[in-house]
Amino acid sequence: MKFLNYIKNQYERILSVDSEFRFDTTKTIPEKVVCFCYTDVITGSKFEFWEDDKSNFTPHFDYDKVLLVSYNATAEFGSYLNILHGRPINMWDSMVETARLYKPMRSGKGALTLLTTAEKYGIEDRLTEVEKAENIDLILRRNKFSELPFDYTLAEQKQILEYCLSDTEVLRQVFIKQVQDIEDKLNLKTDEDFDKELWQILNRGYAQGCVSLAERNGIPVDTRLIYKFNKYWPNVKDDLVRKINKDIDVFTDDLKFNHKKFNELIIKNGLGDRWPRMKSGNYTTNKTKLQDNLHIEDIAKLNEIRTLQNLTKLTSYTPGFDGRVRTSFNMFGTITGRASPSSSRYPFSASKWARNFIKPALGSWLVYLDYASQEPAIMGYLSGDQNKIRAYQSQDIYIHTAKLFNMVPDNATKQSHPEERGIFKVIDLANNFGQGPDAVAKSLKCSRSHAKFLMNKYRDIFKVYFEWLNGFLEAGLSKGYLTTKYGWQRHIRDLWKFNKDGKKIDIRRSLMNWPIQSHGAEILRKALIDLTDENFKVCGLVHDAVLLEIPVPDFNKRKNEAKQIMVNASIEVVGGPIRVDEEVIKSNYVQEPQFQKTFDEIMEEINTYTQNESNVHPE
Repeated sequence: MKFLNYIKNQYERILSVDSEFRFDTTKTIPEKVVCFCYTDVITGSKFEFWEDDKSNFTPHFDYDKVLLVSYNATAEFGSYLNILHGRPINMWDSMVETARLYKPMRSGKGALTLLTTAEKYGIEDRLTEVEKAENIDLILRRNKFSELPFDYTLAEQKQILEYCLSDTEVLRQVFIKQVQDIEDKLNLKTDEDFDKELWQILNRGYAQGCVSLAERNGIPVDTRLIYKFNKYWPNVKDDLVRKINKDIDVFTDDLKFNHKKFNELIIKNGLGDRWPRMKSGNYTTNKTKLQDNLHIEDIAKLNEIRTLQNLTKLTSYTPGFDGRVRTSFNMFGTITGRASPSSSRYPFSASKWARNFIKPALGSWLVYLDYASQEPAIMGYLSGDQNKIRAYQSQDIYIHTAKLFNMVPDNATKQSHPEERGIFKVIDLANNFGQGPDAVAKSLKCSRSHAKFLMNKYRDIFKVYFEWLNGFLEAGLSKGYLTTKYGWQRHIRDLWKFNKDGKKIDIRRSLMNWPIQSHGAEILRKALIDLTDENFKVCGLVHDAVLLEIPVPDFNKRKNEAKQIMVNASIEVVGGPIRVDEEVIKSNYVQEPQFQKTFDEIMEEINTYTQNESNVHPE
């Protein structure tokens, strides 16, 4: 237990912590904190703080001198923020560390809960899922408690505190087991090893505090426009779909999908020889296949119709009482450590046309700051491949690569040579995501031998990167895990896994892109931490972008400061600057023409309907 002793010597106390609270209407942040409980990991001492009936809140401990251990720390950070304790700086999130060690091997709903983790470590003294649910029902006044007020009786207070304390005791035992697990798995031996590992764990924990604050900030939206859409959309949906269908003629008059008409659409667009068929003989309507071909206008319109048909109301735009949309960002939700917010409750997971409902609050503007071509930049900087770096810095990596192949002149652009650019986009993505020459030949409509020639030459031009990648993967396979600069890991038990159909599949292709995606996640977390520490109001996280809210008088100065902070974060993590693009949002968030057109058509239909309705039923 050397690592545990090392940790113990750094702090006055190590405290497992749990809070109970009631959610706000978006079910994202605490609206009312009920209590906090702690257990001293070393001594077993218990501490209870009933907060439900308080209006003034005193810090429970000197947070700078203790290490707090939570399980999903965004909840505890949310509770601390609610009672004005700020964001304690020393937080070990056991859920995040469980995901780091076991996520590839433990997937599915409930796979990473405190109880399942306790079970994995052989800890038997824990509540059952049923007992846990019963106590949550009591706290939230659900089911049989729903008619009761939120003024808990003394007996109920005792039960809630006992329940909260029981979780801190289980977490105390999980933490001790986890510390030993990390020491063994990562072969930590020296104080230098322990210091580095502890810093990385606390860095992830601190990031969770920044995530919690961003969730609390929320995304400001146009509540009046959302209300108008939700009220009238059911009345105009079918008429709008019929209008769009006139251009592609794939649906019948009663809006039923017609496979024969779809087959004709595929052939009309010259896709017949490369669009997969189903067992029935009809061309597939697979969602992924449609998404991969949205650059084709008719396919984009078909996808738009199907999206609109399935849309009943704006579930991704359900504001709280303050007119802001919230959902959990679920930081570290993927194997690469990227955030994975709910696809049904997050504005940036909805269709792009719907982003028009995002609107800054009075006195502020929003800015969407996006790392430009982040992945090729990371490839170049991590590997030191100067050809990759120059390709990234050229601002059009595909045209630059075509020039290296001597297939376009030096003055070529995206506009002058779109076909050649498209070829090298296919080659670039195929090499970086592990596709073979057969897939490339199919995409480029060329022979397999020519596809193989292009891929081999591409690998020769960027050989420094591919040699680095092979070395990175070999070192990871030798150790049993891949790791980023800041210690996020992908542990590898086998080089294959079973998919949902029970088919055995090789995972090496997915491993190829892991270091790029995971370092992209590290860059965004570093940027989030630094922006938060500089008092920027982060409202949203989107893959490799952030949404900031800035008061109008300071807007330009603060926006430029934020962009530099993001560039500096990329330098810190991968060793080179990554450009940051900006979109300033002064009113409703206008989109690119193809997406804006959809929004404008919808609102035109709604406005026409409401005008006709007011004429028939004047108020």
